[in-house]
Amino acid sequence: MKRKLFILILPVFMLLSLFALEHVNTDLKPPRFLQHLMAQSATVGNAPSEILTTHLPILVIDTGNQVMPGETTGEKDRFGESFYTVAADGRDVISGSLQIMDNSKQPNQSNDEPVMKSLIDIRIRGHASRIFPKKSYLIRLRDEQAENLNIPLLGMGAHHEWVLHGPFIDQTLLRNYMWYNISGNIMDYAPNVRFCEVILDGDYKGLYVLTESITNGEDRLGLTKTAKNAQAIGYLLKADRPYEADLGSVRDIYTYAERMGLLHQDISIVYPGTKNLTPELAKRIELNVSAFERALYSYDFNDPLYGYRQYIDTQSFVNYFIINEISGNADAALYSTYLYKLPGGLFKLCVWDFNNACDNFIGANIDPEGFNMTDRIWYFMLMKDEHFVHEILETYEKLRETLLSDTALETFIDETLAYLGPAIERNNTRWQQEIL
Repeated sequence: MKRKLFILILPVFMLLSLFALEHVNTDLKPPRFLQHLMAQSATVGNAPSEILTTHLPILVIDTGNQVMPGETTGEKDRFGESFYTVAADGRDVISGSLQIMDNSKQPNQSNDEPVMKSLIDIRIRGHASRIFPKKSYLIRLRDEQAENLNIPLLGMGAHHEWVLHGPFIDQTLLRNYMWYNISGNIMDYAPNVRFCEVILDGDYKGLYVLTESITNGEDRLGLTKTAKNAQAIGYLLKADRPYEADLGSVRDIYTYAERMGLLHQDISIVYPGTKNLTPELAKRIELNVSAFERALYSYDFNDPLYGYRQYIDTQSFVNYFIINEISGNADAALYSTYLYKLPGGLFKLCVWDFNNACDNFIGANIDPEGFNMTDRIWYFMLMKDEHFVHEILETYEKLRETLLSDTALETFIDETLAYLGPAIERNNTRWQQEIL
């Protein structure tokens, strides 16, 4: 009898367990792959040498020792932002090749037969991080005709564009890996990530986090490519410093809040790209964003029918607020703020860049007893709505009992450090002379 009862109860228990890991109020989705729990965890490895041995995947990049573009030149534009170097041929990237060693049942060595090979274009990426000795890189996979090549990397969905994040100012090495994964179990989408070790032109570069860039893709935002108007097409926007758009962004838009002097960032269209974005479509997107902002800054801003709620997914904005407040992310809703809209859907936010989170930015002056984002883009008005604040409080209480509890956060940190094992020492040995 007890055995039969157990069989009946077990499926219910599993469903409840899955529910605790999902949105507080949305449909279930597949559990997120957590590398530190689900990948091989044998803490094998050696000191950096001609043949690297590690339990982590190895990425070997060969550019023929070309000079990598994307360094700061020392010159600045009229906004005080740096200019970046270009390749010898004038491009913003150089060409090379990528090989990945990723054995599932034994340690990886840098001279193993690769499980994946591809031609690539690569450059240095980031903003302030470009000045760090340990660089981060943007990688685009391509074929021999220089066309984009969509390939799954380290178990993540197929795409041609990837970010190699090199933790440097984050000496824990954990922040982006940790908060992207936690966010991915709370929000509709957050970039998937995998730890790896990188060798560039024969030089061991240490521990990196291979990261999905925020863009269209079946396993990313799932935006529609073929639609011809802004009502049906999905699109991705980026609010950032008021300077010329970063590589990959194709056009600034001039929205209602910026025209009214209420916005101190520029908003640029990241997707659709140049092939699909017409001036008419760009204008339509600009008008859509302006309609949201006009409603948000209106007298009836909190009216359920005429206010901002007809334009945004409030749960997405609530979750974004909580994640970035509890992590003390100094850059959130200030720099690299991604806003997207699925076809026929509402505006949502996507997290990005936790380098300066968790008390890792001296100039932030973040008080753990107070709030950091209440006066930032869009939240200045959202926080005036009693119902929105109530949603934050209600969601926060539920998350603090599960994914954002002290125990859950401390366990995540401890288990990840244990998983990384000797890779931490190898990385720190490589960069110990450069650590600030």
